[in-house]
This record gives sequence, C-alpha cells and structure tokens, in this order.
Amino acid sequence: MGVACVRREVAPAGWLGVWAVSTVLVVGGCGGAGPAALRGDPAAVVQAAAGRTIAAGTARVDVSVGSDLAGTGVVDMAAGSGRFTFQRTGASAHLGDSFDVVVDGGREWVKAKGAAGGVPGTSAARPWLGGAPASLGAAGRARVAPLDTVLVRPALGTDLAFLRGATKVRPYGGEEVRGVGAYRYSLEVDLAAAIKASPAAQRPDLEAARRSIGAVRWPADVWLDDRGRVRSLQLAEDPQLHTTTTKANLLITEDGNVLGLTNLVFFDFGTAAVITPPAPELTAEAA
Repeated sequence: MGVACVRREVAPAGWLGVWAVSTVLVVGGCGGAGPAALRGDPAAVVQAAAGRTIAAGTARVDVSVGSDLAGTGVVDMAAGSGRFTFQRTGASAHLGDSFDVVVDGGREWVKAKGAAGGVPGTSAARPWLGGAPASLGAAGRARVAPLDTVLVRPALGTDLAFLRGATKVRPYGGEEVRGVGAYRYSLEVDLAAAIKASPAAQRPDLEAARRSIGAVRWPADVWLDDRGRVRSLQLAEDPQLHTTTTKANLLITEDGNVLGLTNLVFFDFGTAAVITPPAPELTAEAA
C-alpha cells in the first residue's frame, strides 16, 4: 500500500520574494525505493547533495531575503564565485534601491544604487565596496540590510557546502520547485562538521563564514531532485536566533521572534557563467 504524503508546488512569485504554494494529496511515491540518490539514511543523502550539486559546475540562482529583498544571478559552484543583482521589494520597494554583488571565493564586492546613494566608503569614482565577508557585511549593514545577512556567507553557492554538516535531518515530503519534482528535508547545519567534511580547497570559504557568523546550529530546509541535487535551500535569515528548526512552515522562533528566511532556488545547471570581479580602480576597500 502506498504512503500518503503532501506535495506542494513551490515557485517564487517574481520580484515579490513571496512563495506561491498550492497543496495536493499524493498517494505513494514518498516511501518505497525511490530514486537511487535519495535512498538510505536521510542525513547521508543531504550531506551528499552538496557534492552532487557542486559537481554540476554552474547554475542560475533566484534569491529572496525575507519579504523585502529579492535577487537573481549565476554561480560557478566549483569555483565559489557568483554575480547577482538585488532590489528591494514589498514594503521596502518604495526606496527604489538596487544592489549588485560579485563573489569570488572568500572575497566579495557590493554596489548600491538608489536615492540613498552608494555604500558607505564608496564614491562615484569607486562605486564598489570590496573585502572579506565579515568586513563587507559590517561596513555596509546600515545601507544594504538585510543583504548583509547574505554577504557574511561567502559565495552564496558556498551555502551548498553547509549541507555537509547536516544534522537532525527529517524528511518532510514531496514538492515541486520551478516545475521539477523534489523531496524536502528539514535539518540543522553544524558548520564545524561541514568544514571538517569538506575538501581542503573549500575549507577557507567555510572558515570565513564561521568567523562571520560563529559556530552556530543553523536551521534549514532543502529540496533535492531525483539526482540528489539541491533545487532549493531555505535558511534562517539570522542564524543567531534561538531556534532549533524551521519546523517546516512555522515562522516563529522558540523565543517568540519572527523567523525571517533566505531562500535560494537553483536551476539551469550548466549555464554559461562569466564572473568578473570589479576592477581595482573602481573598488574601495572595506575597513
């Protein structure tokens, strides 16, 4: 007899950074053998998803940060580089802000445009602020928030490597992401474990993330396709909040705060990804 499960169809509603969700009941398909890449211990499946996705090389990524910021871009997951354009949405859309972000391993650049001007420390001649994730996030926080919560996590694509530290993994059910069937798991990221389990070449970026955000246990949800690749990754916007899990769709932390979420949706694996850092003469250095 099949196992009943819930399937939700999940897709970002344009620049609104809001997730359109419809729910249907599916019988079967959640238990049994399932795709080979998703068989076995759920923690091992999610941990392996990092390497499977990074092996795809490149992808396009849509990003939403809470309900007030959304962006799109491209990442070279193997190189740990990416470029993105963000703009304010929802209640913040009237500010008219947009932000360009370039990531190259453990170094990042951000440029702000809008009525409030550029990022502090930049000028018309040097519109980009560059530096290590921690310094860039701190220097630009007042101008770019909540984008600073993303900047302190190097490469955005590096978020995939966080999954190597997946603990307390709980299968949630089948869903669709941008029309692709996927399986959702709730988990906590043990960043120290992720660093230990990653190849030596990828550890410096993860170490930079740990210096920026601390050795937290980070609540997350991930959606994997039938090849075991990440199609969507949802993380608490602020990893310092006291919570143990996103509890599927419950958006209140254990200490009663609203749990803002950062969502990354990966698609078009293998797409062309030309990522060029801003020229030095256009860059001001973050202190």
